[in-house]
Amino acid sequence: MLNRHHHLIRPSIRAVNIARASWAPSNTLVRPFHVSALSKTLNPSLADRDPTSATSTPQQGHIERLFAYSDEHSTPLPEKFDRLHAHSLQVYPTTAGKTVSALQGHFQQMLMRLTKPKSVLELGTFMGYSAMAMADGMPKGAILYTCEKDPKAAKLSRELFEEHAYSPSSTNKERKDATIEVVEGDGLSSLALLAQRNLRFDAVFLDADKGNYVNYYNFILDNNMLTDEGYILADNVLFSGLVLNSEERKRQAASSPSSSKGKGKGKKDKDAADGEWTMATFQKFADHIDTFNKHVQNDPRVDVVLLPVFDGLSLIMKKRQ
Repeated sequence: MLNRHHHLIRPSIRAVNIARASWAPSNTLVRPFHVSALSKTLNPSLADRDPTSATSTPQQGHIERLFAYSDEHSTPLPEKFDRLHAHSLQVYPTTAGKTVSALQGHFQQMLMRLTKPKSVLELGTFMGYSAMAMADGMPKGAILYTCEKDPKAAKLSRELFEEHAYSPSSTNKERKDATIEVVEGDGLSSLALLAQRNLRFDAVFLDADKGNYVNYYNFILDNNMLTDEGYILADNVLFSGLVLNSEERKRQAASSPSSSKGKGKGKKDKDAADGEWTMATFQKFADHIDTFNKHVQNDPRVDVVLLPVFDGLSLIMKKRQ
């Protein structure tokens, strides 16, 4: 998920106490918290609005109400997920919105219950919200491998999984049906390590750095890391609707190559964890996502359906032989 819409925080039906968890700092305040407020239960891709802006349009307000209605009429996830959302906001105040929403987390959990994967790969752990949501829907004895390059986030998520009995080494007697293993390091290096272990996955959740989506996708398929009936669920594939601008931008760049010559030379693409994003940064990553979407659509090895839900989810499966 992406960093935006923190201005939507508003009072909740229930307050959450995050201080009682060992993975939360002891000085953490008890505060009212609304899950959908932090984490975009609304669909940002349906709103005609600059994703960096804090100003809502009438259309945006209507969308927010629709998704709040959806949230209110769905079975709530356990309180531990509320507390984790609140904790994410305090640990990463400018980027906590990378955590998936409660509604999307519950959808992914339901998807696990429906498809019953024994082995799942997640690229992009952050604070561990989506990993826990999916693990709770996985069958007994299943394992989820989650990859995270930020050492701080990897450490915090490990503590969380230990606390809530997802870790194989957890001393918590209430051991979960599925276990979670954190793989620390950049995405491609982590994939290489997992490939060396000859691991194959029934499901993959792709939610890491957007500029590498094509590389991650190719590595998984080229190294036969997806089972025959397995699938990839790619997040943020509409990128606040900015993918609609990408085709025209690419045409303009192709027709006037001199305008971009040397521009940004030697600069590294800004990652979502770096803090505030500008509109130009959002559009750059939307262009990467547009490239990924076209790459998958034109790949003869797979079938794909791009769903206009949340910030866009692509469900990708290998073609049946």
